[in-house]
Amino acid sequence: MNGYIGVTSREWFTNLSSHNEADEFNFWRKDTKNFKSITMGEPFFFLVKNDKRVKGERAVLGMATYIRFEVLTAGEAWDRYRNANGDEDKESFIGRMNTMFGTDAYTGQIGCIILTDFKVFDNPVYLSNINIKFANSTMSGQGITDTEVNAILEYGFSSVGNVLRKLNEIDRIGFTEDDEGFPEGKAKLKQHLVRERNPLVIKLAKERFLQQHGKLFCEVCEFDFQQYYGELGHGYIEGHHTKPVSEMDDNQETKVEDIALVCANCHRMLHRKRPWLSTSELKQLLHMQR
Repeated sequence: MNGYIGVTSREWFTNLSSHNEADEFNFWRKDTKNFKSITMGEPFFFLVKNDKRVKGERAVLGMATYIRFEVLTAGEAWDRYRNANGDEDKESFIGRMNTMFGTDAYTGQIGCIILTDFKVFDNPVYLSNINIKFANSTMSGQGITDTEVNAILEYGFSSVGNVLRKLNEIDRIGFTEDDEGFPEGKAKLKQHLVRERNPLVIKLAKERFLQQHGKLFCEVCEFDFQQYYGELGHGYIEGHHTKPVSEMDDNQETKVEDIALVCANCHRMLHRKRPWLSTSELKQLLHMQR
């Protein structure tokens, strides 16, 4: 079984996510040539564009099943599929067609890739994480193999994908109190073994710090989120694991004293090089630069 990854707008995907009770959906395009990349019953994946303010890799956020291809006018497409075209109302849909064609597109023909069984993934799938090559310059989409289909499905729906997503997020943004986490000491495979973190330790570290100091602030630069951001910053601080969990023994537990409470900037600097700097080393470096 082959599959297809189609590039789509975030607006289209969001609208379809809220109208996924429809039996059929229209993944429309300007190209009216017959769609032959996959056959009826094969999976169609949605690679969703980022918001304009967001840079970085796009993610596959869901899928559907391919049924057939039709050529319709924009007006016919709306009459037949309505908000299953990915727009809330007819005016928005025709306006999008007008923008695409640069003219009055109500009677203009569009290619309609008709799909069913719309599903949103439990985990966003970054293709680079599962070794699927997809160039940023690809405008419409590309076909994929059976092996690649299975990789996306496993990552998108399974608990394995959920674990890998969390680990990838840790790599991207560091270890903070907001990580959902898992019990310490359970090994997961991500090219190499890593140790998962337990957020309960962060909460205990924060409570002890509050008892000692009466407020939360960065142990390196003394930045106080509440002082600068008011109520929005109340109770916020990040937790830095002073002992890299990848170096811990199987049965070794994280203790409260292994956690340093730091601001986001200092947290990133602590992870900037290997081996990690200690909080005292970073504090000394910071004082030298002042």
